[in-house]
Amino acid sequence: AALFTETPHDMTAQAGEDVEMACSFRGSGSPSYSLEIQWWYVRNHKDWTDKQTWASSQLKSSPPEDPGKEATKISVVKVVGSNISHKLRLSRVKLEDEGTYECRVIDSSDGKARHHKVKAYLRVEAAGGPGHPQDTELREAPLAELAAPGSAHAHHHHHH
Repeated sequence: AALFTETPHDMTAQAGEDVEMACSFRGSGSPSYSLEIQWWYVRNHKDWTDKQTWASSQLKSSPPEDPGKEATKISVVKVVGSNISHKLRLSRVKLEDEGTYECRVIDSSDGKARHHKVKAYLRVEAAGGPGHPQDTELREAPLAELAAPGSAHAHHHHHH
């Protein structure tokens, strides 16, 4: 039977890192037919967490999705044969690269195109630790105001 032999994993990366997601598929049927593999990026739709339905519906042929969803096709590879593999490489990821990456395989072994999909979610954290830069700024601001030179100096003059 047709199946994914390698599927991408959900992952967390720091901004600036390089990321790789692997996707490999083995088709059913005789080797002389065409397989196409596509990587799509779907901006942050959160229904990806529903992993159970994934595993079970992964290999049912599903109709192509309506392009209305914010999905961008990143790359496409076609082969003639029964195995296909395509690594998605993202270099120096940015915070806005966060989202769902979907590997779609179009298997046209018996003259009908069947679509198989697997997805993984990429989380991107700001570089330099888990804290977001804007949090620390907010925490420091009130302290800076307390130590404003105005109030401190007025105090000093009294003692002399």
